[in-house]
Amino acid sequence: MSKSELFLDSFFVARQPVFTRERAVWGYELLFRNSEFSTTAEIGAAVADDDAATSQVIADGFGLIQEDLAKGQRLLVNFSRNMLLEYAADLLPPEICVVEILETVNPDPDILEALKSLKDQGYTLALDDYIGQEGFEAFIKITDIIKVDCLGLPIEELKDLVLNLRQYECILLAEKVEDTEMFDLCMELGFDLFQGFFFSRPETVLGKKMSSNNLNRMQLLRSISGSEFNVEDLSTAINSDVSISYRLLRFMNSPYFGLPHMVSSIQQAVVLIGYKKLASWLRVILLSDMCSGTASSELAFLSIKRAKFLELLSLEFGSAGMSSDSMFLLGLFSLLDVLLGKPMKSLLEELPIEEDLMAALCGESSIASVWLDLVVAFEKAKWESVSSIILSQNLSPSSVARNHLAAMQWANEISLLSKQ
Repeated sequence: MSKSELFLDSFFVARQPVFTRERAVWGYELLFRNSEFSTTAEIGAAVADDDAATSQVIADGFGLIQEDLAKGQRLLVNFSRNMLLEYAADLLPPEICVVEILETVNPDPDILEALKSLKDQGYTLALDDYIGQEGFEAFIKITDIIKVDCLGLPIEELKDLVLNLRQYECILLAEKVEDTEMFDLCMELGFDLFQGFFFSRPETVLGKKMSSNNLNRMQLLRSISGSEFNVEDLSTAINSDVSISYRLLRFMNSPYFGLPHMVSSIQQAVVLIGYKKLASWLRVILLSDMCSGTASSELAFLSIKRAKFLELLSLEFGSAGMSSDSMFLLGLFSLLDVLLGKPMKSLLEELPIEEDLMAALCGESSIASVWLDLVVAFEKAKWESVSSIILSQNLSPSSVARNHLAAMQWANEISLLSKQ
């Protein structure tokens, strides 16, 4: 078994984006958990387990996720006390890796010496989950990035903490920024970087209208969301949008599809590849095309990754009455309200979506809800919730981990192709 296969069978992996003040993606935090321990109540209880997990991520996970980074983006990786003392970060490139010191690590002389050595080698250091703990002054003086847990502090305490940290030469990263109101506050306080899920919740904008281009794309999306189709009608609908037609033909002729002949028309693409597969890929292109800005691109990535992950789970395990097509749509449309700035219910009324999907996407309970809960728990690295759902649905932890990472890699490839 190769290292990558061992990694895929052993770990849950999530990545959380870190944004700049302009909402550009600065980098990602790499989050992981050994799936063997994730199925019990004592997740990561032993220090040795944390060390083994970090070692495995260094050996395999970092390299796999690194392939998806854009130029200049960084990866934050958590390090336990033992891994810092063993200089495990030496295996990672300092121009990409940010060594994140877990909040459980104390600034004793051995640790400070290890951190100084990493700094001398050119590594960027970050302190995780800082809320003003006493005795951490030595860390603050040596680290480059201070991650402040904004969710765990009252607003006045947060303001005082930021004011105090401004006397140090460090970058301030606001983490657990869960809504637009908190993002705006952290912007006002002068934070440099932001991590959280403020970008994945709809912001109510009164009177906001959908652009004509996006309206056309929604109409096209509606035409390929049903089970019945007409090749000529579908081809005409696609050909009415020059940008979509161009991108779709590039898709069809890419090595990813491996078609034996060059595709020269949309109608030929439908015949050669089949409506079902073409419709799935076209939904992805349409969703990506409706996005603008780097934050929206990250939302598109999440939507595409969710779609593929749920589809793979359905194909491998089944999903309590949900077809793989329905599971794909569940993930793909799960952030549609945020992307388009309109209420989910009004958007879905324009699409032929089955009742259970409609309910789950609108935040109501249905047979589809648990699957949406699973993908959200993965993204937020809520491993106990992930484990609970895996157990309740009789899934294999290693297979779930493998499918999730496969979906992440697939989504990245599709995101890159859709921009060409």
